[in-house]
Amino acid sequence: MTIYSENYENTAQQIIDHVGMSIVIGVPLGIGKPIGLLNALYKISENDPSIKLTIVTALTLARPVFSNDLEKRFAGPIVDRVLQDYEDPLYEKTRKLQKLPDNIRVIEFFFTPGNYLKNNYAQQNYVCSSYSNVIHDLEPYGINVLAQQVARATTDSSSYSLSCNTDLFHGVIRQLKQSETNGKKIAIIGEVNLKLPFMLGKDAIVTSEDFTHIVDTGYYKTLFSIPNEELSIQDHLIGFYASCLVKDDSCIQIGIGKLSNAVSSALIMRHRENKQYQDLLKKFAVHEKFGKILRSTGESGNFDKGLYASTEMLSDGYLHLYNEGVLKKQVYDHAGLQRLLNLQKINEIVTPELIDSLIENKIINLKLTMDDVAFLLDFGIFRPEIHYSSGSLILSSGESIAADLSNPSTKKKILDNCLGDKLKTGTIIHAAFFLGSAEFYKKLHNMPSSELQHIAMTSISRTNTVSWSQELSQLQRQHARFINSAMMITLGGAIISDTLENLQEVSGVGGQFDFVNMAHQLEGARSIIVCRSVRKHKNKLKSNIVWDFPSQTIPRYLRDIVVTEYGIADCRSKTDSEVIKSILSITDSRFQNDLLAKAKKCGKLPENYQIPVCFRNNTPEYVEFHMCSLVKKGLLKAYPFGTDLTDEEQTLQSALIFIKNHNKYSFIILLCRALLFFTNDNQYNPYLIRMNLQHPKNIKEHIYRKLIKYSLYKQMKYRLL
Repeated sequence: MTIYSENYENTAQQIIDHVGMSIVIGVPLGIGKPIGLLNALYKISENDPSIKLTIVTALTLARPVFSNDLEKRFAGPIVDRVLQDYEDPLYEKTRKLQKLPDNIRVIEFFFTPGNYLKNNYAQQNYVCSSYSNVIHDLEPYGINVLAQQVARATTDSSSYSLSCNTDLFHGVIRQLKQSETNGKKIAIIGEVNLKLPFMLGKDAIVTSEDFTHIVDTGYYKTLFSIPNEELSIQDHLIGFYASCLVKDDSCIQIGIGKLSNAVSSALIMRHRENKQYQDLLKKFAVHEKFGKILRSTGESGNFDKGLYASTEMLSDGYLHLYNEGVLKKQVYDHAGLQRLLNLQKINEIVTPELIDSLIENKIINLKLTMDDVAFLLDFGIFRPEIHYSSGSLILSSGESIAADLSNPSTKKKILDNCLGDKLKTGTIIHAAFFLGSAEFYKKLHNMPSSELQHIAMTSISRTNTVSWSQELSQLQRQHARFINSAMMITLGGAIISDTLENLQEVSGVGGQFDFVNMAHQLEGARSIIVCRSVRKHKNKLKSNIVWDFPSQTIPRYLRDIVVTEYGIADCRSKTDSEVIKSILSITDSRFQNDLLAKAKKCGKLPENYQIPVCFRNNTPEYVEFHMCSLVKKGLLKAYPFGTDLTDEEQTLQSALIFIKNHNKYSFIILLCRALLFFTNDNQYNPYLIRMNLQHPKNIKEHIYRKLIKYSLYKQMKYRLL
């Protein structure tokens, strides 16, 4: 029987009493964590060293630890404003300080990007696993407690939604049930958060009987939100190139982060402002430079039929694509029905001809069976009030019609009295979990069920693999485009997305390998890796296109399409020399010659090979010259999907990044220039007020004031407004 509680501490103690003094608790990644229960277990374990608590999870979300006073002045008020009463996991603060008690261990398989570099504890307790293998890889840890936040139904007290994480729940439960049959004590806890959207989908909806404990304290605290990052002109151009590789009436997955927002923004521009989109194609001579892959793989028209999304993570960009009419294609979980839709032999309007197509393709029988009628009801082909009994169809009036389509007269009666209006149970988005801005959560919460039913929360095994159904995967994901971002790309086509050269883990493999691998398994599918060609670190420019790298997320034998702000490289099924030439063509020209020389030295390119002239002007100036008109027209925005930052904060952020990008020596030069910078321009006052530096109280604040004013002066004219 399910035990109900209104107190976290009581539930935590009940779990310890039932399971024992050694607890291995599995909790979902992201916002699905049961923070109230976790914090109660942490406190009890902290005070009782005889308890051994192991937390197995990923993507822990908590308020940032500020590295300096300037950062705190800027980000502190934003964090307080956005996160409000969000409750941090207690284990995170001590883990950040590397001071976890000896009896408490935290194991993660995906990090918040960049949060744990040089954190020895986190690095040593990281599990390298792709998302599709997580359940299998966590089995040896012996999880005996599973817990996650759930949403409670308002109309049915026994109904709950797993909301944003169905995969861990259903996957680990199978392991736990097996352990229970072997005599092991287990616990399955649902922690209610009233702010968690009640998401739909057959994998998302559960009942109270699925839990050993439900703790419902009226918890109504803010969900952790991810602010939208500022997009540069280069980011927008990357999104533009990726967007012209997407076909209408296809499937997309667009990854996470700022470049996914750039792709979403470009897809919307292509659909809503197609003339401007076509002009941009001409400006950058896209057809002349990359015509071969565009003809075979891409399109540049409106999305008349629309797109369907299958993604591990649902984020802001998808909802904007849905609201703008780009995401609107529905898929159905029936191979025969989906095949007829793909072949355009039927459409979503229920007609007598649809029934004939179903008969002709042997999807239903002329003499309808109980299974036939169940199928017709499930997909809205028959009205919901129709039911089957002993070879007859019973109408709402009680009238009975023989379930026989071979007889012309009974067929006419069936067509006149039983047909629905439109196919139902179609899905526009399949997703495994979600994470986004505060506005994103609000939209999900307020979305009417008629729309929300088109978003089905499901398992990673479905979104990231074809193993759940090879046939339906192919039918639903026709011309699939899996778009994900990378940190670096080797000239041979390998992808670096999660690890530094010294093996410090930046984030994790996540689902990137799964999607790249799936692109090679599905006919007509392509993997598209998007990456900025250069990065600036400590005031030094570095190329993100490199000759080689010791740790690779995607091996070069899975290479496919690579996109930078300078264009598209088609690497699939190409020779090494063809791949190298293609990637060199989209490399920043300041690094092309060195990489070209390396390729020749290693015998991968002929000694007489030269990069074509049309690719030797890959410079920021070239990009900005051709994009500036779109900026002036307001078609390229730094925050196309909105931001939690005020206008002053947006500008300040650029100035602070400018400061941060200086190394120790270049910072001294920057500081000297700032101290010598004198201006009485009042335009800087709002920014100084925001940083609480309008009236400096000491020498440090005077220096901060000078740094901010000079950095604002340097950045204002370059920022994409």
